[in-house]
Amino acid sequence: MKIKLFRCITFLFIAIYCFSFFPPTSRQTVVRAEDASPEVDFIWPSGPSVYADAAIVMEVTTGLILYEKDIRTAYYPASITKVLTALMALENCSLNEIVTMSDAAEHNVYGSRIGLVSGEQVTLRDAMYGMLLESANEVSYAIGEHIAARVNGTSGSNEEFSALMNARVKELGGVNSNFLNPNGLHESEHYTCAYDMALIGREAIQYPEFRKIAGTRTYTIPATNKNVARPLANHHRFIRKTLSYDYAIAGKTGGTTEALTTLITFAEKDGLTLVAVVLHVDTALHAYEDTINILNFAFENYSLYSIEDTELDLELSFPSLFSQTANFSTAGNPLIHIGKNSNVVLPNSANFSDAVKSISYTPVEEFVHGDNVIGQISYEFAGKHIGSADIIYDNPDYPITRAAFEALWPSYMIPPDIIFKEEDGTYVPIDPETKEDSKENPPEKTGEEKEDGKSRSLIPLVLAIIAAIIILTAGWYLIRIELPHRKKRRAYRKKHEARLRSYNQTDDEKFNL
Repeated sequence: MKIKLFRCITFLFIAIYCFSFFPPTSRQTVVRAEDASPEVDFIWPSGPSVYADAAIVMEVTTGLILYEKDIRTAYYPASITKVLTALMALENCSLNEIVTMSDAAEHNVYGSRIGLVSGEQVTLRDAMYGMLLESANEVSYAIGEHIAARVNGTSGSNEEFSALMNARVKELGGVNSNFLNPNGLHESEHYTCAYDMALIGREAIQYPEFRKIAGTRTYTIPATNKNVARPLANHHRFIRKTLSYDYAIAGKTGGTTEALTTLITFAEKDGLTLVAVVLHVDTALHAYEDTINILNFAFENYSLYSIEDTELDLELSFPSLFSQTANFSTAGNPLIHIGKNSNVVLPNSANFSDAVKSISYTPVEEFVHGDNVIGQISYEFAGKHIGSADIIYDNPDYPITRAAFEALWPSYMIPPDIIFKEEDGTYVPIDPETKEDSKENPPEKTGEEKEDGKSRSLIPLVLAIIAAIIILTAGWYLIRIELPHRKKRRAYRKKHEARLRSYNQTDDEKFNL
């Protein structure tokens, strides 16, 4: 009786613990950190005045806005539109794909171009260089058509691509944008705001290919089926080095009569990666001056903290539920850890200990082998979200699920159908020996089957021995017979040619030739 009572109490305790970790009736449970201080009154640093009618500086890893001026009012973006076109290309295509110029791409644009003509073919990578360095409008148009065709399975059109652009901006959290073309040529209903452009830039700069192309000073597009090679130079003065700003890593220029000057610039210093946008600036020089001033303001007044390092350094404790779970480990490695490359950004005058930390847990229906995101740790300070990190559960158990296997399949080089089979609407692993469901016991082999298995296992060894004998025999023949024979024939040929030359010389002397 005592044993049964003890078992019931143990089972009840486990059930309560599991229920608290993964509540079945809610997708997310928020737990306020025990060490978080009450929210403090704080005056955020005020930035410099600028010529631009709208300006913003956003930190890339956290999305924290470090400087802002009229960031949600709509303005014409001009050619910085091409940053969104580049983002769409990187998200939907391979840079090795071939872009073919259409008649519309050649004839429906004006302004900046590099002279691509209808029927001309370039790789998407070369097209991106033409678009981001020389701001080529016909190239942007062709890239937009190419992406629309790739996504929609149609011939691709400017209208189709515009719809894709606007849908993507909304996904990013854009609040006041309407894009009608891929290049930024003026249309009265083609507009965006500084906040939306910062979101677009924040997403784009996380692609190494964008960072490389938009940060390249000069580039040459090789000769094509229609034209000779084309040298290109970046229009952004920080990248082209006609103006000096040491922390700039990439950027894109823009300008029309209606948009005035627009500029988007990416910069890095002391671990901070920033995107700065200025819109509707009266002159290009003022646009660059504004960009320098607001970037310097951000670098001088804000610092980045690694969440993983800071948690360890400051010994900030997690809520008891998380702490208990974090103690479990395998081979010295914790089963639960914080995602890497997760940061917090704070003003230099602020205290990290004043940040309010909250932890949310999300139920997971099926754990896969390896990392599983089970929640998030988030930080707020003085009313602003300043960073977050994923809470990751490292599941060491096998078998790996089919979904996880398919995601990693190219690295395994084994088709999923060889590893998994469908059974009752779900996929289960196949035992590699029996080709049967690994959940079932494999059938006992008979004596004949075992003997046959042994004989089959000898076949590769026999084949390997035969192949080795053939290779050794061929090598012996080549070294001992073929090569000496060829050497003798060369010597005989040289001797014969020398004799012929001797006869010819004698004849020439005889006839005084």
